[in-house]
Order: sequence, then structure tokens, then C-alpha cells
Amino acid sequence: MRVRAGIVAAGIAALAAFGVAAPAQAADWTYIGEYTSYSKCVDMGQQYKREGWHEYKCSLNGTGWYYLWVR
Repeated sequence: MRVRAGIVAAGIAALAAFGVAAPAQAADWTYIGEYTSYSKCVDMGQQYKREGWHEYKCSLNGTGWYYLWVR
């Protein structure tokens, strides 16, 4: 009985940790990838918005590639 209670307590702790970690992800920008053109970057950013991310941005790096960031 104590083993089962320990397993249940560990499961509850794991669920609580994931519940706290998910909103923290939304506060920071997450790097997705790099694209050869601004339009490709925007297309992928819009796809991530449709999948539930709040916003996206495409930034140009020094080599001519566009970085996609979401949050």
C-alpha cells in the first residue's frame, strides 16, 4: 500500500511540474529554425500561430537567412 501511495505522489508531483513549466515556455522566445526568404519564414510563423503559439517573429541574421522565433 505504501508503494502505491508513493507512486501516486510521484505522479502528482510530475503533473504539477509539467503544469508549472508550460506557462513559462510561453513567456520566452523559442528558436524554431532558419529560412532562405522572409516569406517562407512568415508562412511557417503563421502555421505555428494556428497550432497555438501566441506570436512569431522573423529576424534577419548576417548571412541572409531568416530566423523564426515563436512564443
